[in-house]
Amino acid sequence: MSKPSNKTEEAIQQSLGKPGAGVGLLQQLVMKFYIGPFVAAKSDWDEDSQKFYHSSKKILTMIEGLDDAALSQKVLVPPQRGLEDSSRYWSAAMTLEHIMIVGMGLRDIIIRLSQGKVPPGSVDTARVKPPGQTPPQAVVQNYKTFVGTVLDQIDKGVQNRDSKVTYMHPWFGNFTVRQWHWLLATHNDIHLQQLRAILAGLGRKD
Repeated sequence: MSKPSNKTEEAIQQSLGKPGAGVGLLQQLVMKFYIGPFVAAKSDWDEDSQKFYHSSKKILTMIEGLDDAALSQKVLVPPQRGLEDSSRYWSAAMTLEHIMIVGMGLRDIIIRLSQGKVPPGSVDTARVKPPGQTPPQAVVQNYKTFVGTVLDQIDKGVQNRDSKVTYMHPWFGNFTVRQWHWLLATHNDIHLQQLRAILAGLGRKD
């Protein structure tokens, strides 16, 4: 269980890295030269969809019955794989918001690449931090809608799962549509672990 911090919120924020700073060099090297080409590139599309579905169900089970106070309480979680330092002090509601922001962005990238189009602009992890302004129960409802629709939207929009058009990820490098689809499920798993740590910090079991 995470121990409650005696620091003020301002002090905690100041102690963390800046949004968009990325993860450590060793993690980035492993991501770029091993996980990207040997894991993501060889993943099975349908298995990744199932992984996303199952991790989403786990998240929904974990947050079921949480009141506004629990959903909005920020918890400083320990460093974890794939999580920027600046993202370690979030609430459960903020984590759900982030999953949706990234998930809808990934949906659009996946569909465009499958159609042979390069998405406009560039990926910036600093721009996908949760605003934290939406009422917690509304966030939960929005998340339920997102989980219930995003895979169908991808399936309807995707034209070629094996398109070779690539788009740059700041940590992994150039990714194909299949690799970006793998990331949709993997990103969910990262924040599933974060939610577990947040609930542990609140003294709750998932």
